[in-house]
Amino acid sequence: MEDDALIREVLGDALQSAGLNTVGSASAEAALEMLSDGTPGVVIADINLGGGMDGLALGRAARARYPNLPFVYISGRYGEVRGLDGLERFLTKPFSTSVLLRAIEEVRMPAKSHATNSVILADLPRE
Repeated sequence: MEDDALIREVLGDALQSAGLNTVGSASAEAALEMLSDGTPGVVIADINLGGGMDGLALGRAARARYPNLPFVYISGRYGEVRGLDGLERFLTKPFSTSVLLRAIEEVRMPAKSHATNSVILADLPRE
């Protein structure tokens, strides 16, 4: 989930180059709706959202419906996020593509039995 078009495009291109399919969403609420169409292999969620649901709330809501859904949370404002489980990782911006891909692989490992190669990236307010 990234609102900056350039960053979103770079992230999407990097993930697609790694063999992942990416889907964008206009908000956390829209991302939740997208999940009813099929569960992705992982959701990448910016924590800081302008209004409505933040990235952590999206994770809680989505995982209430889909307990094995992996999440990678990203933020330029937080230094750490506590209380994450084995299907969640947190990355501080800026991060390299290799760090993001490693985090995706780590969270997908326990959930490989249902994992797909799709990733939800939602458009969210700039930090």
